[in-house]
Amino acid sequence: MRQRHKQFKLIQDQGLTLVELLIAMAVLSIAMLGAVGMFPVAHQHIRAGGDLTKATGLAQRMVELLRDERFQAVARYHNADTRQTSSFPADDLGGDPPFRGGSWLQRWREEISSVPFRGGLYQGWGRIEVEPIDRGLLAIRVTVGWPAFTTERTVELATYLAQQ
Repeated sequence: MRQRHKQFKLIQDQGLTLVELLIAMAVLSIAMLGAVGMFPVAHQHIRAGGDLTKATGLAQRMVELLRDERFQAVARYHNADTRQTSSFPADDLGGDPPFRGGSWLQRWREEISSVPFRGGLYQGWGRIEVEPIDRGLLAIRVTVGWPAFTTERTVELATYLAQQ
């Protein structure tokens, strides 16, 4: 009978003391603070990557629209800037085929500056530059920009368009 009592007493002596428990909690708290500190940084990087993806998609849409445009009409987009609607070329619906450059730019402007959850960029803007390189060859540069944290970020896509 005495042996059972000694075995039971040994099991009871193997528990944690209050000091050991406090030390374990302190170590765990320090580790958790380090992990929690990573979340804001990770959120910033995820948002920056999302904005970069959106801007690239918006610029690519405009490049594709310009490639589908008649070669003679593309030069009318030069210096178009979504921050200044007065820089948009006027629509010419009576032309053959009709030119809807101003309407397309207005729609692009709305896509860029729409609510970020709907694919836009907060205070985003777009700019188009068209430069003739040679007869029958144009260089097109589409830039989409937005303010990000402390600086302004931009995405620039460049392409060439040849007359067919």
